[in-house]
Amino acid sequence: MAEQSMRSVSSLLSGIPPLFTKLASSLQGELDCSKQCLESHSTDGSPLYVRPQAVTYPKNATDIKQILSFAKEYSMPITVRGYGTSRTGGALGEGIIIDMTRYFTHIRQVNMLEHTITVDAGVSVKTLREKLHSWHMDVPVLTGADATSTIGALVATKSATPSTFHHGTIREWIEALTVVVDSGEEHRIADGITPSGRLLGIYQNIFPILSEEAPILRAAKPEAADDATGYCLWNTSIGPRQLLDELTGSEGTLGILTSITLRLAPHKPLSHSIAIFINDVSKLRTLIDIAKHHNAEHIFLYDKTFSDLTEKYHPGKLPQRGAQYALLVTHYGTDPDQLHNTSRTFVRALALPETEISTLEDQNLLEHITDHTYIQTLLQGYTGGAQIPITFGDGIIVPQQKYVETLEKLDTYLGSTGRLYTLSGNAGSGHISAITLFDPKSPSYEKDLTLYTETISKLVAQSKGGLSAVGGDGLLRSAYLPYIFNEATLAVFRKIKHAWDPHGILNPPKKISTSSDYVHKHIARL
Repeated sequence: MAEQSMRSVSSLLSGIPPLFTKLASSLQGELDCSKQCLESHSTDGSPLYVRPQAVTYPKNATDIKQILSFAKEYSMPITVRGYGTSRTGGALGEGIIIDMTRYFTHIRQVNMLEHTITVDAGVSVKTLREKLHSWHMDVPVLTGADATSTIGALVATKSATPSTFHHGTIREWIEALTVVVDSGEEHRIADGITPSGRLLGIYQNIFPILSEEAPILRAAKPEAADDATGYCLWNTSIGPRQLLDELTGSEGTLGILTSITLRLAPHKPLSHSIAIFINDVSKLRTLIDIAKHHNAEHIFLYDKTFSDLTEKYHPGKLPQRGAQYALLVTHYGTDPDQLHNTSRTFVRALALPETEISTLEDQNLLEHITDHTYIQTLLQGYTGGAQIPITFGDGIIVPQQKYVETLEKLDTYLGSTGRLYTLSGNAGSGHISAITLFDPKSPSYEKDLTLYTETISKLVAQSKGGLSAVGGDGLLRSAYLPYIFNEATLAVFRKIKHAWDPHGILNPPKKISTSSDYVHKHIARL
């Protein structure tokens, strides 16, 4: 029996390069260097191709510790990956991929008295929502639009949703995180837990930096509350909350999340959506303010191209009147009569003619159209796959007072390029998703793409906004952080990164050192 077991292990390791043999044999999970596996982990939802050297499927924190030890010994980068849906190259890396979707998929604890739930980082949003809804509970910032993402990925990118303006980002729903730090130690971070071991050392290194650099950070603090560009260092208070803030949105560059404890709220299973058609964009800010005043929980903006493509491929599903924009405002509840009265009161407050208002009949469509891949799929289908949607601008976020102005500037610029594009977004938070089609076979593709990304970055910077409200900085946007933050702020980011990850192995070069040349080199391999 022992001989058979040895043969089985030998067979599993036979396709693994000698460099990784010892690591593979030390893991309770698996390590895969097969061509098929490496290829499947060389792409994500972005137009990038980055081939790793190995893919690991750790079973527990001990396995992650082994991988970290190996990575430090050989100066090999580590990238944590969920389902590979990142549109910014966040799931790509040249060294070892840690895939959390095979074993870190358990719901660990449910505390109905304290209204919290603890889940592994690899649990999908779809799985968690279905389980919570069966218990009549919810985490309102988790929407069907993120169904194929993992909870760990949403925490790592701090992505905004159409409900963020009302419920806050996922950060506001985090009660605790469990993280494996660079030493391989696993620590739980929560109020009331005093840091120890390596985490205490990180803690003691960070706060002198934050104290010394406080004037720089105050000056650099984003005006858009839900901005996840760079590191979240704006809360300079001393305590575990600071560590939670830094890890949320850090994209695995500071530590490896293994579990998350989230606060729960009662589930509101009923919804009612009103579409408001807008030809005079100057009215948009007022309409958003009215929606917020009447306790709307979900506000989504889409333009005529978005509407036309939906009508082409899903006729009759989305209300449209040929308007330049439409604002989809949704209220939620548990009582149908009360929900109806809320919606009716909201419509009266709008004081608009019936021709400028409609009801979304198919409420299931709401989560479908706000899925980040929805419009990308329609755009790509429209060209028969000959062109690709560039998602660099799908995470733009600006202060509410700059929203209409930025929207108009984007529309003017994108219209001048002659390319097909759409503008949509989570309008309640000041988020804009600008997605444009490019021909990767065009001789001027790289030149045109460089001009596009630089122009978008400058425009957003002028509006005092950020690039990464959705999907994180990843590889695509990290190279453009100097447009958003000055060198003094970027230097603070580097200090914080070094405090957590002095060996520089955790998901480089994201957040602090990606170059546009690196990005374009890997886009060119399409």
